[in-house]
Amino acid sequence: MNMNSSETGLNAVNEYQTNVSGLEAQELPILSDEKQHTGKAEQPSAEISQPGEDSLSETKAGSRGWRFWAIFVSLAVTALLSAMEGGIMSTALPAITRSVNAKEDYVWVINVYFLTRSAAVQPLYGQIADIWGRRWPMMVSVVIFSAGSAVCGTANSARELIGGRAVQGLGAAGINVLVEVILCDLLPLRERGQFMGFLFLFIVLGSVLGPLLGGLIVDRVSWRWVFFLNLPIGGACLVLLFFSLQLKHREDDGSTPMEKLKKIDIIGLLILCGSVTSLLYALTYGGGAKYSWSHPVVITTLVLGILGHGLFLAYEASSWCPHPALPISLFQNRTSVGAYVAEFMQLMVSTGVLYFLPLYFQSTQLVSPSRSGVLLLPFSITFCITAAIGGALVTKLGKFQMVHVASYALQTVIMGVFTLLDRNTSLAVTVITSLIAGASVGLPNASLLTAVQVALPDSLNAASTSAFAFIRSIATVFAVTVPAAIFNSRFDELLSSQGLDLDPAAKAGLELGQAYEKASRGFVDSFTDPDRGLIISMYEMSLRRVWQILIAFAGIGLIAVLAEKNLETRTEQTSDDFGIKERETKAE
Repeated sequence: MNMNSSETGLNAVNEYQTNVSGLEAQELPILSDEKQHTGKAEQPSAEISQPGEDSLSETKAGSRGWRFWAIFVSLAVTALLSAMEGGIMSTALPAITRSVNAKEDYVWVINVYFLTRSAAVQPLYGQIADIWGRRWPMMVSVVIFSAGSAVCGTANSARELIGGRAVQGLGAAGINVLVEVILCDLLPLRERGQFMGFLFLFIVLGSVLGPLLGGLIVDRVSWRWVFFLNLPIGGACLVLLFFSLQLKHREDDGSTPMEKLKKIDIIGLLILCGSVTSLLYALTYGGGAKYSWSHPVVITTLVLGILGHGLFLAYEASSWCPHPALPISLFQNRTSVGAYVAEFMQLMVSTGVLYFLPLYFQSTQLVSPSRSGVLLLPFSITFCITAAIGGALVTKLGKFQMVHVASYALQTVIMGVFTLLDRNTSLAVTVITSLIAGASVGLPNASLLTAVQVALPDSLNAASTSAFAFIRSIATVFAVTVPAAIFNSRFDELLSSQGLDLDPAAKAGLELGQAYEKASRGFVDSFTDPDRGLIISMYEMSLRRVWQILIAFAGIGLIAVLAEKNLETRTEQTSDDFGIKERETKAE
């Protein structure tokens, strides 16, 4: 076919609007341009089918057999592998950075993982999955993730560790995108929230086990097993995927391998990767040991990063980009945009809590890494349970806005309560606030993707899901970097104003971004009062500033979900291009 991929996305939305009833025309302002596109392009290869066709019968409610459940279990275990890695790092990171002498570069141990997992690779996997199918890209992703884990486990320097984390991120990008893409392919929109909730049980199980395992591994064995643990689990995932993931592939349009490669948005992805890297560099090193916030390098990289994101969006919408990684049609209705913004803010809040609540436990409550992992369990468990409840509730109601508004309002309130936490806060209060925080961020988790896709046809599943995963991962990057920059800046400010009489050894160990790395009972207890009490106070005040910024993020999320339309989710699929293969057909 000789047509622009942007037009393909526009026509798919237009065709969907025509064929599927119940969607308000004003929800898709893109439809006003229908006449401009009529006759300019052929229909996309993924034809929009009428709901109720026999070809979709296998994916209807009540007709799923053991093959569907085998695929679901294999995807869930694979998602568990990726999720557990993030949870383990939240409690093991201080010990790992001390071992490899990462100093202020500790942020890049996290950031490079999320950079390669998000900036260019997740949209890339979405395009690859549409061109070559879902099965082999999914399996290759697990292999890449496992290889990166092996590199990290054998690292003897910060550079080697960061390199291994970059490889891990490349694999995690495919895992995170394709698990959700495949589920969306197999389920009608009404049921996606429920099954995404089930999937989150596995994902948050990884988040629950991760911090606990991270603390235990660091305390009892060696931090290297944080990474080596992924190898046998990755092998088991490969076996499960090989035998269960037997999926259809959209019929070949006759393109040669080179023509298929040309459908990948290389230029756009390179612009995006450079922009995110530039922005992260500014946020990571600004106000630290290398540069002040006013340093020309910080200002230059910050401006380049912001301008680069604008350039990326302009390029994606232009005629110069025949096959955009993120089609502009995904962002032209307010419900999808509201859900994208809400997802960004939800991840800013939840990841901020995941990384800074253990720091609160270790620096002010003065507990061990393993104990901090245990204290994080109330947050993680309620996150898990309410994600499943929220997804099931949206499936039952057929609508999502009420769940979203309630959860973001609760997030805003509970982040305000977090600003009151200090060294004297009782265990009971800590547990209750953690439970409420976990519930507030868990409730919308399973249905935000549903809100994105309610105004879009199923033929755009891969594009909308990869865009959703991209935004989610970018948010996770900034959820560590932005609060870390604020935390370090506030701590250095306090050292200058209140730490004038502090022990020189303590001051040297805490300034210029080292406070996060030194957040441990051993370091704090190595000093006597009044220095010890002053150090704890500075940790409390710096953390308070972090909780305050999370209040703002939750508030923005609340505004975003209020902008959503409370549309009803459809009960039938509109495309079956990537459904389960017939038994007699060989796997792709």
